[in-house]
Amino acid sequence: MQRVSIIGLGYVGLSTAICLADSGFTVYGVEVVPEKINAIQSGKLPFEEKGLDKMLAGTLKKKRLIVSQEYKDAIKNSSITFITVGTPSRDDGSIDLKYVKVASEEIGSELQKKKSYHLVTEKSTVVPGTTQSVVRRALEEKSGKKAFEDFGLCVNPEFLRESSAIYDTMHPDAIVIGSEDRKSKNTLISLYRSFYRKMPQVISTTLSNAELIKYSVNTFRATQLSFLNTLANLCNKIPKADSEEVISGLSTITKLDKRYLKAGLGYGGSCLPKDLRALIAHSKQLHVNPILFEAAQQVNQVQPLTAVEMAQRLVGDLKGKSVSVLGLAYKAGTDDTRESVAIRLVNALMDTEASVTAYDPAAMENARAYLKQGIKLAKDARSCIKDSECCIIATEWDEFKEIRPGEFKSLMKTPAVVDGRRIFDPERMRTEGVKYASIGRYES
Repeated sequence: MQRVSIIGLGYVGLSTAICLADSGFTVYGVEVVPEKINAIQSGKLPFEEKGLDKMLAGTLKKKRLIVSQEYKDAIKNSSITFITVGTPSRDDGSIDLKYVKVASEEIGSELQKKKSYHLVTEKSTVVPGTTQSVVRRALEEKSGKKAFEDFGLCVNPEFLRESSAIYDTMHPDAIVIGSEDRKSKNTLISLYRSFYRKMPQVISTTLSNAELIKYSVNTFRATQLSFLNTLANLCNKIPKADSEEVISGLSTITKLDKRYLKAGLGYGGSCLPKDLRALIAHSKQLHVNPILFEAAQQVNQVQPLTAVEMAQRLVGDLKGKSVSVLGLAYKAGTDDTRESVAIRLVNALMDTEASVTAYDPAAMENARAYLKQGIKLAKDARSCIKDSECCIIATEWDEFKEIRPGEFKSLMKTPAVVDGRRIFDPERMRTEGVKYASIGRYES
């Protein structure tokens, strides 16, 4: 099997490295944070991801994953390098490419010493033109070699969903490969033919198109979710309306991807908000009016407040009342609280002068840095709702679905539930004496 190197062991880089190593590849991972290296070498994931820890243990045991801070051995011993470093937002929302530039320069310095062909593949999310203007330039300047002649260069964006990394790696909707020469493209296709039992569809295009495809997918999903949430808010006001039935009809007629057809409190995480900001900023730099993207962003910023308004309609003024929030991660199955709408919701509740208690099965520690002072954290879901006057479901963990309506009634001071993720049956809740409101259903 081929030997590959992966620069940057964040969520995408490490998930990709482990899946490749588990399939028989020898993978050299480069990471600049010593604590992260130590954790990985000891078999501990630096983030929550179902099934990936067991896979990591197996790859370490078979010595297929070698992790260090050194570029030298990684580039020397591999034939293909993936760049998977972070691309954070600047204060103005534009993309910060400093990590991409540093990684490209380090790779270029090592390519100078190599005589054999090497393919560099940009997998980080970067705005169109970055691979040509930043990555290629750095590689050529540091190596003294020419791209597409002395070494290969591709763009190969990822489409991983947190809590589904293994499945999404092994069963992608398609593989996008941006390249300017046949050898680069064919080298990367050859790697994937070795990796997949059944080769997925390949979308072959230019470097810039591949970069923009990644942004188009994420910003479309963000815009779609904001559309659905606006639709759900409308359904809350229309007698006998239910957003799930409306969305089911929409899905049947338009054939939209059902994985992204669920209304709620908004989207969060490390990708959609960041990528939408970056495309807005990039559009403005190119003098293109991003009015639609900005509207999607604005809808998402205020969507968590709908849960606050629902709580106020159920129990009145929240000042001085005890409110419990179940969920802090931006989605179930992860400990990621970056841009979490649940965090925004909890902080907004504090602005009403409510007494707020929150709980999450995995994200408690990560949430602390984002929470306002005075928010109490519970040890489990039932202690979180005990004696509260209103409970808001902010993340759709299976653990929360197991709470019976009778438990809300017996544990809470006032059994009132705002279901921001539609995990409960409204009729059963009301029949058993629980005041109930949910996203996208008419409130009489």
